[in-house]
Amino acid sequence: MNLRPVILAGGSGKRLWPLSRNQYPKPFLTTNNQMSLIQNTVQRTINLGLVPPIIVCNEQNRFLLKNQLDSMEVRPEKVLLEPISKNTAPALTLAAIFLLNNFGDAVLFSMPSDHFIKEDKNFFDAVELAYRLAEEGGIVTFGIDVKKPDMNFGYIKKGEIQDNNYFELSEFYEKPDNKTAQSMHESQEFLWNSGMFFMKASLWLDKLKSHAPDILKSCEMSILNGCNDGIFFRPDQKSFEPCESKSIDHAVMENLRSSKTSANNWVIPIDSKWSDLGSWSSFMNSQIPDNSNNLVKGDVIVDSVQDSIVVSDHRTIAASNLDNVIIIETSDAILVANKNEEHKIKELVEKIPTESTVNFETHKKVFRPWGYYEILDKGKEYQVKKLTVLPNEALSLQTHKHRTEHWVVVSGVATVTKNNEKMILKKNESTYISAGAQHRLENGEKDNLEIIEVQSGSYLGEDDIVRLEDRYQRDSTS
Repeated sequence: MNLRPVILAGGSGKRLWPLSRNQYPKPFLTTNNQMSLIQNTVQRTINLGLVPPIIVCNEQNRFLLKNQLDSMEVRPEKVLLEPISKNTAPALTLAAIFLLNNFGDAVLFSMPSDHFIKEDKNFFDAVELAYRLAEEGGIVTFGIDVKKPDMNFGYIKKGEIQDNNYFELSEFYEKPDNKTAQSMHESQEFLWNSGMFFMKASLWLDKLKSHAPDILKSCEMSILNGCNDGIFFRPDQKSFEPCESKSIDHAVMENLRSSKTSANNWVIPIDSKWSDLGSWSSFMNSQIPDNSNNLVKGDVIVDSVQDSIVVSDHRTIAASNLDNVIIIETSDAILVANKNEEHKIKELVEKIPTESTVNFETHKKVFRPWGYYEILDKGKEYQVKKLTVLPNEALSLQTHKHRTEHWVVVSGVATVTKNNEKMILKKNESTYISAGAQHRLENGEKDNLEIIEVQSGSYLGEDDIVRLEDRYQRDSTS
């Protein structure tokens, strides 16, 4: 099959806060098979026997993505880095233009990076049918049988049945209110919108030209003025900034009914187990509950708790005599919510940036190309971090204007550059970096290097870095 997988890995997953953050979003959360959602999606393309995928990812998550792909020993065809998050329609457009420019007019298989799918015979047969219909000039999507009224999903109305196994695509509907969802469920005329699409790259661009020409223009210029950087391709930010933020459904799919072109539009029902994991309840349904229908993970003790989700990422949680609650704990934030009203979590989280931007943007664990660091403690004019440097990686040669640093090796062997001096530090050995000193930390060994770093100074922000040399070509804040 000349089928090109496109994985859309943007979005922040606000409904899964506080585990999901802007700089550690939903696609990178692990599931019960210990792989992240995006790793599962990449593995799905391998299981289907497809060529390496094109992945569209936000610029700030590029090294987190690379780390997860490297752990699978997978090299994608290309990772397109959105300079600004603009929703799924521009993301797919960047990929379609890139595909058309480099591989001709292939059929693209656009899929979200954060859904759960059971890969059974029904799913594989549906992919083959979808490819055939798209190769013939159609737009094809998968629809999921509506098991119950649900306000968290978009819906597709079925048209005339074809060959007893797929339907004309009648209309797309956004997430309904409770009354409408109930009516849709009872009518049996609707399917849940899976968010997966098959079509030729040229057909998607043709639809955009009719329904969202400004998006097409911005993306064309952004690709034209972009540049390659290894596995990454950077679309031009200045050209991309004016691009309208729209979903695939809003930009094109909801207009298909009025389209006057000859393209056929189809929806294929799939019986395979599926979830968009867009809420804590759906995340729970993808895993195995206990005898009281609770999802309990981490250091959790429950007594007389039913139908609840209790997740500890850091500290002990003890819960007693509760029903239908959500309790999610991380090292820097706690969510407590009524499970029956979880659709309101997104509204709550959207208030957070004005009150606590850090809690909305990042975890205390922050990923970098060389590894990651975790904030252990902080206060006025001091901060304590644990740095984990991966084998054969190195921080940039840099200086700080406002802070000093103490480094203590707790595991591994560190190669330290300090001004014109180079030294080797082993476990329990330490060094001091004065403000203004040129310094670099390297791990030339085969095991991880772990460092405790104590920062002290009048300003401790990540932008207090002047990079003199950097193998990852980063600016001062990434």
